[in-house]
Amino acid sequence: MAGIQPELARGVKTFFVVPDTSLVPEEFLEDFSMNGYETYFINDDQTCRLEWKIETLFNSFEHVILFFNIDRKIPGIEWTIFIKKIQDTYGMRATIGVTYLKKNADRSRALERIFLYDIGIFGGCIQLEYNKNINFQILNAVLIANQANSQRKNLRAICGPLCKLDMIYKNNTCKGVLRDVSISHFSCVFPAGDPPFLPNVRIDDILLNLHGIRCKVSAVLCINRAMNGNLIHVFAFLDPNGNLGLETRTRQKVNKFVYSKLSTEMMEYLQNEFVCIANERKNT
Repeated sequence: MAGIQPELARGVKTFFVVPDTSLVPEEFLEDFSMNGYETYFINDDQTCRLEWKIETLFNSFEHVILFFNIDRKIPGIEWTIFIKKIQDTYGMRATIGVTYLKKNADRSRALERIFLYDIGIFGGCIQLEYNKNINFQILNAVLIANQANSQRKNLRAICGPLCKLDMIYKNNTCKGVLRDVSISHFSCVFPAGDPPFLPNVRIDDILLNLHGIRCKVSAVLCINRAMNGNLIHVFAFLDPNGNLGLETRTRQKVNKFVYSKLSTEMMEYLQNEFVCIANERKNT
């Protein structure tokens, strides 16, 4: 996993390989992130062969879940041979499933016999339909069954210097810099000096600026911890009724930021790795 940020490498990564976006649209990925699943698309192209891309995934991440759209025809690839090789090579490190459009019972039974029994994948043979709502529910259930959640219940994005907050505490305006954020918590530091927070203090009307996404939230202080000479303050979000969490609209805004940040970082990393491995293999 050399060259990848430790935070980006952690947790379970799920990839839909050459998906049919009429059945599995890209907006599913953001919705899955709301449920704690880190999911991405891997497509084929002329720059990097698909087998090299799969190799890169296993070289980068400890546990990979792959769902192959076996209805997609790719020159030079026979899905049964291709998937069996991955299963044999990576064993328990690979959770492999296949997706296909539901047509008839005979075809489904034949595919299940080949992939579940002959090859021995254990991620599932997944029939999809021409109904996005049904497909989302099917795939969400499959992610649950395959324990596709990461180490944390909610996905967390590491914030950059443009992610800031403003709050009023004891009649003083406190300006902080966000370190990380999820749909349940955030942590921050105060460069100008740490406010004298009381334990478990609740603060309302905190203004978050998530790189241009602005939210007004309430939160309760969970813990303070020292790290690298800074005092880090960890807060849990509160909804308007005082319960842990965010109300729906704000949760969607925070999740949009988390998903966008993770997706951008992942795709930038993978595209660079794909180019590198393609250049190496073409020069040998």
